[in-house]
Amino acid sequence: MSHGRTGVWMVGACGGVATLTVAGACALARGLRTPIGLLTETRLFDGLDLCAIDDLVFGGHEVRDTDYPAAAMEFAEKAGILDRALLLTLHDDLLEASSNLRPGYLVNPCAATKALAERGRVARAKSPRKIVEGIQKDLREFQERHDLERVVVVNLSSTEPPLKLPIEFAHLDGFRTMVQGSRIRKALTGSVLHAYATLDLGMPFVNFTPSPGSTVPALVELAEDRGVPHMGSDGKTGETLVKTVLAPLFAGRALRVLSWEGYNMLGNRDGFVLSDPEARESKTRSKDRALKQILGEDDLHAKVTIDYVPSLDDWKVAWDYIHFEGFLGSRMAMQFTWQGNDSALAAPLVLDLARLAGFALARGERGLMTHTAAYFKSPAGVEEQNFVKQLELLEAYVAKHRQDEQRRKATR
Repeated sequence: MSHGRTGVWMVGACGGVATLTVAGACALARGLRTPIGLLTETRLFDGLDLCAIDDLVFGGHEVRDTDYPAAAMEFAEKAGILDRALLLTLHDDLLEASSNLRPGYLVNPCAATKALAERGRVARAKSPRKIVEGIQKDLREFQERHDLERVVVVNLSSTEPPLKLPIEFAHLDGFRTMVQGSRIRKALTGSVLHAYATLDLGMPFVNFTPSPGSTVPALVELAEDRGVPHMGSDGKTGETLVKTVLAPLFAGRALRVLSWEGYNMLGNRDGFVLSDPEARESKTRSKDRALKQILGEDDLHAKVTIDYVPSLDDWKVAWDYIHFEGFLGSRMAMQFTWQGNDSALAAPLVLDLARLAGFALARGERGLMTHTAAYFKSPAGVEEQNFVKQLELLEAYVAKHRQDEQRRKATR
């Protein structure tokens, strides 16, 4: 394993996904649970010098007034994934990670996100420059306090409403001018300011949400300029994952999909935020894109509906109806129901991506981590949406680095 420790700084640090990421990593490090769901712990990655799970140090920005023991207990009571005996064993680890929490920033939030932070601990800053300086101060202090070799920032915050990107986002110089301004313009959001602050420090940024993050052209340029790896957007964990495996079946048999209807129910804070029409539009856009690309039908009748159902808590349910045409015009249908725990599906992906981003940085890689496309609904820089073909990109990346490592050892 690589020398030194890697910091994982999460935006939305005490949400369900982040909390289960921290609790899960602590349980794995103590040998209390097996690493099911972590691709980086499978034989595919044998021989690669990834940071060990017990060398990951967690911290982050959170706008609610909570900590990891409280957030984990709340998760255990509502989702039933974490049991009290495990939480008692992990209490000191979770408390230690809580010392790395800092008040988060609200930047043009939707009404639902603002409601979540109403009685929280929100950092105050009156200009985009001050927000960036505050974020960078927190990241530097985190790295210095724990003597971390590197820090990876993962955006797990609430989905932002879709915005029409201004001309300043097209080039780095224009974006920097906007950031240096005295007012927070409507186009600026938490995801882009966190991405800018992170990449400007030379730290990798992973955007696990549908928000813009580091994928706007100006920040793609900044990542290249600073020599930093980054990737997004929107972690692929449930219904869309099934779609990107199933849709190639129809294309491979030349069956014509007439319509694909998806109905989603979820009840956690993500569901609450997505009950806001603006935030929901961002999510449904990323869910639709993959299906149309795989089937090659831009005018396909495909619709995704998302409903907030509070009683489901962190469990989400998706029902899909696929109407398709076969030989001689015969019309047929397929239906499937997907039920899963939102955070349990996402947390191992966050750990994988943090380790892969740290690995890429240590090897001097820069720009979009296109080999991680299989982890995202809308993988930046990658047109391919077929999940199996996306995995082949990762397998090729791993094979190349394994060969490089073997050559290094042979020449010592």
